[in-house]
Amino acid sequence: MYLITNRNLCDKEEYFERIKEACLCGVENIIIREKDLSDEEVEIIYEKISKSLPKNIRKRTSILINSKMKAYEKTDCDGIHLPYWLFKEKLKEGYKFDEKKQIGLSLHSTEEVVEMEEICKNKGIKISYVTLSHIYETKCKKGLKPKGLDVLKNSGNLTKVKRVALGGIDSKNVLEVLKYADDFAVMSLIMKSNNIKETIDEMKIY
Repeated sequence: MYLITNRNLCDKEEYFERIKEACLCGVENIIIREKDLSDEEVEIIYEKISKSLPKNIRKRTSILINSKMKAYEKTDCDGIHLPYWLFKEKLKEGYKFDEKKQIGLSLHSTEEVVEMEEICKNKGIKISYVTLSHIYETKCKKGLKPKGLDVLKNSGNLTKVKRVALGGIDSKNVLEVLKYADDFAVMSLIMKSNNIKETIDEMKIY
């Protein structure tokens, strides 16, 4: 399971505790997505999250930074997550990604999956995973028609990169989603949960 952070969905005092508890309960991938903050502020958030975890938990947990390139470069985070357009822009600039760190991308169609495969083949770049969204209706994408399971079904034969389903995933639909995806990501499900352990247990993954 991937947890995408959003400090606007919970009390400020709960933010770090929620992330820590999610990791203790089995979440192994954290994407720090606080786009309205500066790189310096995201650096601080990363350090607090990383240092809050027991060593054995931190060792098994990947913590990635969304979009903030300077924070990605200055910290020992496990990788960067980028919107697809920004990934292509950085490549045009000749940016060299750290080969020791993960690269995650946000994709929204099979056309983008095909294009990504071609770009990575030509550039010799390894992508760690892609999120495909949004699968179901979600308040984060209010007014936008969800992709449904088709984007997952139709991308299965197009790439060997790990495909992470995103958008409106909960205990009622997660098993259906995992028939066509390698993993899944959530945001509000955990950031707004009244009982994080119970929420994760209900996903029937751990």
